[in-house]
Amino acid sequence: MSKESSEARYVEVSARLNNINLLGAWLITALMLVATWGEWRRFAAVVVVQATLVPFNAWVTLSLLPRRDVKTTELVRTAVNLTGTIVVGTLTHWPLPIWLWLPFVALAFDHLGVSVARRMLLAMCTAQVVGALAMGVHWLYPLTFTVLAVFCSEVSRVRFQVIRGMLVTSDVQRRELEEAHRDLHGAHEKLTTETRARQQVEIELRQAQKLEAVGRLAAGIAHEINTPVQFVSDSIHFLRDGNADLLRLLDGYRGAQQSMLSGGSPQTSAVAIAKLEAELDADFLVEGLPEAAVRSLEGLSRIADIVRSMKDFAHPDQKEARLVDLNSAISSTLTIARSEYKHVANVELGLSTLPMVTCHGGEINQVVLNLVVNAAHAISDKQRASGEMGTIKVSTTHDDDHVVITIADSGCGIPPEVQEHIFEPFFTTKEVGRGTAQGLALARAIILRHGGTLSFTSEVGAGTSFAIRLPIEPRPAAAAAA
Repeated sequence: MSKESSEARYVEVSARLNNINLLGAWLITALMLVATWGEWRRFAAVVVVQATLVPFNAWVTLSLLPRRDVKTTELVRTAVNLTGTIVVGTLTHWPLPIWLWLPFVALAFDHLGVSVARRMLLAMCTAQVVGALAMGVHWLYPLTFTVLAVFCSEVSRVRFQVIRGMLVTSDVQRRELEEAHRDLHGAHEKLTTETRARQQVEIELRQAQKLEAVGRLAAGIAHEINTPVQFVSDSIHFLRDGNADLLRLLDGYRGAQQSMLSGGSPQTSAVAIAKLEAELDADFLVEGLPEAAVRSLEGLSRIADIVRSMKDFAHPDQKEARLVDLNSAISSTLTIARSEYKHVANVELGLSTLPMVTCHGGEINQVVLNLVVNAAHAISDKQRASGEMGTIKVSTTHDDDHVVITIADSGCGIPPEVQEHIFEPFFTTKEVGRGTAQGLALARAIILRHGGTLSFTSEVGAGTSFAIRLPIEPRPAAAAAA
């Protein structure tokens, strides 16, 4: 900051002390009135002159000084005040209070240049001392108050230098703070943009991983759909052929009926019908056709369940959390993952009655799928040695204001030395090409965003149990993060 700017700010700060300055001026005026009390001509002169000077100084300080050149304004004010002081001193024979103006006015020069302030103070002191000595005032008064005025002027000047230095320092710090604030604001805007972009990428990544999981399971899902389609097809063919045989048998009954109505032998008609029933195996048709219809309906229901589960699992999440039936979501996810575990493990379901949970259902499906697939892989690794079918136990419980989903397997377990790393991104104990090394890290991030926890216990050779603990109603912070 420039010197002129600092001086201008000092004047601005000094203007706030106007009330104190005016109080000092009125106090000196009051002392002069006391000193001339009883000498009414002198008293009147003091009143007239001070009644002019005090408002004049107030006007200069409050109105003129903030808008005009400081140096010129102070020169004018000093000249007017010096003239008034000499006039009052001459009329009152220089009483003691009038000498107080010298140090008091000297305090007003601190914001001027050193040379200007000293010349103005020298002119003021010289004029007042010469006038007083010419009227026979003892030299001690002029000498004492001149020295005091010089001392006050130097003290005021030093004070001004210190304050100006403080103002310069504060301005530098203010500029640094403003620059830092601008940099921080820019960094905040950049971080906000990057955060939004990252959140969008995470959303797309989660959806891509869900679709990747569906793609990875596509062959198994196709086989799951093909099996019911096959026996539905077989049942439909049987129904078609059986219906044709039934129509032939119905035609036989109609022919026998027509023969008997025309006077034919009932015995002959009965023999013909019996022969036709034996040829068409009527007993088998009566027993098999309803069963074929039931099998067809069961197969179509199975296909509908698989398609519905795929739709529920792959559907993109909504922005807002909604009420979700977790038991139904878990059943859909197990349907999708069946091809991963059906050859290595049996699934045991223990689903308790749960309240509706406010969450992002698609994300919870993703977590359950990752854990079930990991369980199937762990059992598969163990099965290579033992050849036995494993078990995956999936259960749900209601615990106060939380629900708990437990997925336990009878697989090979997690070695203690790697347990603290399993939630780290890209950490995996599986061979290359098996899995994405993101499943558990993504699962934990999703559960944490929902305000829940994902924990596990594991024993090598005995298996691993994962516990998902979710709040029924999301906490405010978790809801905002989700």
